[in-house]
Amino acid sequence: MAIKNKEFTIGVDIGGTKMSAVLFDGQNVIADYTLATPKDDLEHFMIMLKALLEPLLDKAKSNGGLIKGLGAGLAGMVDFKENKIAAAPNLPLLNGFKLSDNLAARLGVEKIKIDNDVNCFLRAEMKFGAGRKYKNAFGITVGTGIGGAWWQNNEIYRGTHGSAMEAGWLTVDFKEGLRLEEVYHKLMQNSPAALADEAYRGDILAQKFYDEFGHYLGISLANVVNLLDPEIIIVGGGVVESSELFLSRAKKIMRQYIKAPQAKIVKIVKGRLGANAGAIGAALLIS
Repeated sequence: MAIKNKEFTIGVDIGGTKMSAVLFDGQNVIADYTLATPKDDLEHFMIMLKALLEPLLDKAKSNGGLIKGLGAGLAGMVDFKENKIAAAPNLPLLNGFKLSDNLAARLGVEKIKIDNDVNCFLRAEMKFGAGRKYKNAFGITVGTGIGGAWWQNNEIYRGTHGSAMEAGWLTVDFKEGLRLEEVYHKLMQNSPAALADEAYRGDILAQKFYDEFGHYLGISLANVVNLLDPEIIIVGGGVVESSELFLSRAKKIMRQYIKAPQAKIVKIVKGRLGANAGAIGAALLIS
């Protein structure tokens, strides 16, 4: 297809296990690309990130297209005042790193913005996916870790320090002092896909672990609803592919713990944009 003189943005979703990127024309994904996320050292990470993005830059430029800018989402907290990554639990090599400045120098792209990956996921779903008809929505992703985001007044709410909605950090087991993400890793034994396979094959213990996770997720979502009163909760992340193992349990438990009767009708749906949602939401950082 001809793309001459057309403007594009690039979005990249930097996850704990893989990085995915899209070439986006404002409405559609023109091309996408995925690579494994290096975790050994920062220089190797940046080399592979550049390798991920260059084919998309080349695809646009070789046909006369213009790159307006690049957006990047990652699992962690962003210091928006200093324009750096404050903390990336799954990729500690990025802690304190000014990713946008470094990437701009390597790629020759002037406009680069970064954000939390779940903010990006929810932004995309609100613009093009499951949240298009709603104004107040909470997004949660379950994958390498667990993160949250809140959409209100037609934008992502980031909080005073840019660290709002860390849903994985809600305490759910007060006896052992465990947060939702810690319980998730404990139950999934750090391998949710393998555990899901066992559950689907009829392993009772694996099914029990997923059911228990659904219980704790339901309690966490009830806390979210009691605080934010969203119209809809949109669930994403790699583990959503196994959502039938835990989501019905989560819905049941959530409604038991929601206080306002009228808030119990809140919808919980899976995201509609699939694996590219985070990268699309990152591309939308560039207006």
